[in-house]
Amino acid sequence: MKRRELLILGAGAVLAPRLALAQSRVPRIGFLLLQPLSEPPTRERQAFLDGLRDYGYVPGKNIELLYRSAENEPEFLEPQCQELVRQKVDLIATTGPGSTIAARNTTRTIPIVFLAAGDPVGIGIVASLARPGGNVTGVSFSSSELAGKRIELLREAVPAAKRIAFLWDERNRNAQIEAQAAMAAARRTGMVPEPIPLATHADLTAALQRISARKPDALYVMFAAGIVVDNRSAIAEFALRHRLPLISGWGFMTDAGGLLSYAPDIPSIFRRGAYYVDRILKGTKASELPVELPTTVELALNLKTAKAIGLTIPPSLLLRADRVIE
Repeated sequence: MKRRELLILGAGAVLAPRLALAQSRVPRIGFLLLQPLSEPPTRERQAFLDGLRDYGYVPGKNIELLYRSAENEPEFLEPQCQELVRQKVDLIATTGPGSTIAARNTTRTIPIVFLAAGDPVGIGIVASLARPGGNVTGVSFSSSELAGKRIELLREAVPAAKRIAFLWDERNRNAQIEAQAAMAAARRTGMVPEPIPLATHADLTAALQRISARKPDALYVMFAAGIVVDNRSAIAEFALRHRLPLISGWGFMTDAGGLLSYAPDIPSIFRRGAYYVDRILKGTKASELPVELPTTVELALNLKTAKAIGLTIPPSLLLRADRVIE
């Protein structure tokens, strides 16, 4: 086994040590993610834990949570999931499309509950939303369906914008789909898209230098776990430093300094995932639980950023904002 594999498997064991189980075995839930596991938990993971408690599940008491992370290296997702299978988990919760696809490739029998996996039909993990089939279901949303609306909001916020840079992690299928939808919407409005896909974390520095040199009028960042999520603060700070309006499908990107986001409430998606865990642990098959999509989308505006980059947000847009950062 490679040293890197040993390090990752060892890290998983440290982050999620086995609990001493009582004579009657408590349910084991695997939690598979691409990003490193952080403590304290992210808002999203904390929402999932809160959701479990809503249904009476307390990790360490009547449920066992086994975490496995690929440490931002997608090729390690399947080996980490295989480790969860060897641990005889009763269910696997996944975050994002990569971990969900890896889990589905690893097991067709253990139930899988995905949390914000993007377009589950588009990436091929369920047959349909109403009838997912197989062993996979969960709560998600399709960011690509909102891409056109984000372009409309960009035009409203920055009427003079013509050249738009589009930044995304090309390893992520959802990000690829959203990028195509967003750039098509930009072209329809007369904007000129400048695609900037990222293949590795090492590409980000060069990509930002390229954006700086080309001086686009705005930056659209795709919703996707991986490179962009891991560097969201650095990307937002870059945009602010270069007086570049940044729009995205993440509220936390706007919190970090982006100008505008139009997105579902991701923590609420994670919290709702606990409902699926509860139903499956009580005997319902994953194939019998329709995939849920969020019913509300939040428009967030960062007025502090607008002021810093010399932009005046139209009153009509401010009135429609669900959340304003001042």
